[in-house]
Amino acid sequence: MGRKGLIALIVIVLLCVLGYLAVQRGQQQSTAQIESAPWLAAEQGYLNTLQALEIEAPGQPSVLIERRGDTWVVPAKADYPAAPQALAELLRALREARTQEAKTANPQWHARLGLAEEGAADEQALRLKLHFDGHPDLGLRLGNPSQQGSGQLVRRAGENQVWLIDQQLQVPTRELDWLDRRVTGIPFTRIARLALRYADGEKLTLTRADAQQYNFAIAELRKEQKLSFEGAANGVALVFSNLQFADAAPLAQIGFKQAPMLQFSLSGFAEEKLEGALYKQGEQYWLVLGEREGFTAAEVSANSDWAYRLEPDQVQRLAKKLRDLLVKSP
Repeated sequence: MGRKGLIALIVIVLLCVLGYLAVQRGQQQSTAQIESAPWLAAEQGYLNTLQALEIEAPGQPSVLIERRGDTWVVPAKADYPAAPQALAELLRALREARTQEAKTANPQWHARLGLAEEGAADEQALRLKLHFDGHPDLGLRLGNPSQQGSGQLVRRAGENQVWLIDQQLQVPTRELDWLDRRVTGIPFTRIARLALRYADGEKLTLTRADAQQYNFAIAELRKEQKLSFEGAANGVALVFSNLQFADAAPLAQIGFKQAPMLQFSLSGFAEEKLEGALYKQGEQYWLVLGEREGFTAAEVSANSDWAYRLEPDQVQRLAKKLRDLLVKSP
């Protein structure tokens, strides 16, 4: 081969190499653009039209959350309000989730990634189904968290392609965890008076003259009696500052067989009022709220036609008698 032929061959080889590198770079850029795109790019424009959400975890009953006007409810719980924070966080994560890397499209690997439709519980995906107003339903499959970083393996229902997204979607799988479990959230500094009346006739009345008086005084405390510490009664009132139920049921379904073990009346410094009663049914304790006045929906969230089961430690903090607050005899 002559010198000119050799030079021509070298030029051809260089052009081929440069062409190959250009194609590879273009493919990498295209792939990078795909992998960094919003996971639900096609649905971004109408995620806010969501009307219902179904959650099905392997081996557990499915949970349905539905929109009713401006609120969300749990239909299986007699349309009790759903927890707004859990739903808002899930929708935010779905909207913000971006694909980081395309993984396998081979369905034989789905079980290892926690994305299978069938199999053992740890092989199956968590199933989400989103129902929109005027748009097709969307099925999603949520798999194992990423072994590196804070992402999660996911895919769309009916598609084999697995993606690693940059979010870990927190999805409650129990019906109870979707309920708005707030009963009361009355600031401690707003409470002026709390009167407890027991079935045996004993009373405990806590009072404060104004909001600057931090510790409650006890009306029934005699001069010769001494509290275990100065703020011993405060814990009773603090129960109402962040009271959440363990379970809830329509009042008509409970059918209390006995009179309440405890009735209470709470008053605020701005003349707010809240009344209620605590019942014991078998080994469980149920709280029922009665008349309320002046408190906002955020301060008293519970409904008067529902009964709310409290945990034993909550009952222990609320159902105090005077002797429980006194210095113990040696």
